Amino acid sequence: MESTLHQQISAMKQSLLDEGFVDGHFVELELLEDGDNLHFTEEIITLFFTDSARLIVDVEKELNNDPIDYSKVDKILHQFKGSSSSVGANRVRLQGTKLRESCKDGDVEGWKAALKQLKKEHATLKEKLDTYFQLVKQLGSEKKTMWHPNEGQVDMLAKNQLMKMAITKDEKVEFGHKDMVKKGTGKEPGKVVTEEEAVKVVSDEESVQMVAK
Repeated sequence: MESTLHQQISAMKQSLLDEGFVDGHFVELELLEDGDNLHFTEEIITLFFTDSARLIVDVEKELNNDPIDYSKVDKILHQFKGSSSSVGANRVRLQGTKLRESCKDGDVEGWKAALKQLKKEHATLKEKLDTYFQLVKQLGSEKKTMWHPNEGQVDMLAKNQLMKMAITKDEKVEFGHKDMVKKGTGKEPGKVVTEEEAVKVVSDEESVQMVAK
């Protein structure tokens, strides 16, 4: 029977996914954890927040210049997009894209509002993930062998991703830890596969792969 703490972690993870704070890339990071490094995801996320906070400061400095060199701003935000995407910081990534678009348009009021919202999303995600990892650590210390925080979530996430994508039956969808790449016939997308047609075939340290029968 699941412990109350176990259930709390599962519910929080599901909430982060449902509300769009994180996406499949975050799940993939957790899949890379093993007995030698149970805190891999937390370490990567910590590095992300350190790096992304620096990039936000750099962007703000550039935007406070007169005149503004929007080309420099764009380069910083391009790096920010890659960083946030790689760890599955979905809402942070989307807000960074809005800021980048406003800067490209030279929309001063737009980028001011977008920058303010980006800082808010960044701080909110950090707070939520700090709490999440604290719970995971607590459960790990209680059980000696840490329960994997991705338990019970892989099939659900992969299935939902498949159901959202229109793919032909002879195409394969591969969930790699860098990018989600659609491989197959190269034909135009066909009908969406049914839940029964979606079958999990591989789950290892590198990726979760799904195929349509």
